[in-house]
Amino acid sequence: MTYSMTLTRLRHVTQTISFFVANLGFNVALKTGGIYPFIYCYGCPFRFAGCPIGLLQNFVILRAFPFYLLGVMGVEGVVFGRAFCGWACPFGAVQDILAVVKKEKRRLPSFTYSKFIMLFLVIGAAWFSLDTFFCKFCPVGSLFASIPYFVLFPSTPGFFWYVHIATLVLTLFLVILFSRFWCRYLCPFGTIGIFNKLSIFTISVDSKKCTQCLQCLDVCPVGIEKVADIGSSTDCIMCGRCVDICPVGALRMRLGRK
Repeated sequence: MTYSMTLTRLRHVTQTISFFVANLGFNVALKTGGIYPFIYCYGCPFRFAGCPIGLLQNFVILRAFPFYLLGVMGVEGVVFGRAFCGWACPFGAVQDILAVVKKEKRRLPSFTYSKFIMLFLVIGAAWFSLDTFFCKFCPVGSLFASIPYFVLFPSTPGFFWYVHIATLVLTLFLVILFSRFWCRYLCPFGTIGIFNKLSIFTISVDSKKCTQCLQCLDVCPVGIEKVADIGSSTDCIMCGRCVDICPVGALRMRLGRK
């Protein structure tokens, strides 16, 4: 079946733009105190803002309440929910690219709480180690910080450089097998999906038009299992693939709740 790819193409454009914007910090004057709306390593040589998970760990280490971080994430969540994961995150874009390697993905059961468990582990590790422990394993940092730094400033790699490469290879392997594996199960920033139920930016379902053909669920990269959960599940990244493929126009992306 042929179907409109309007949103999908637009998403690819925004992902490309987001990657270049995320790397605007090629000059010291361009590095800011802002926060990325997705995980992007502050160790990246071209970063212009800070990683929200890295920043959270620093607040934990300092035993300081993260008013600034929670304020920014709260506004972001209320307005966009988890949409940045689907439309802007560079590591999310990498996972989309890898999706073409193995089109028929294996199905894994949904386990929404794994992202929250990961977040608690990140906080706990920072509290007890007094170090940004998660950053030493984060595959996003591996791809966008460790490798670029090694290319730009060649030196003898240390132990954690090899750890980074190992976690990156393992994560990408799992992404090839299981669509958006990192986003669905491991990304601690994915917990911002708790705002999906009230975010202004959402995907709505017209139950009167819906024929329950379930094509929307078949193309969902994060494995949402019920039509009613589209746009509201903490797993939903608002990518719009379901909107594109719906043959009766029962799904639409919108601003504002009913």
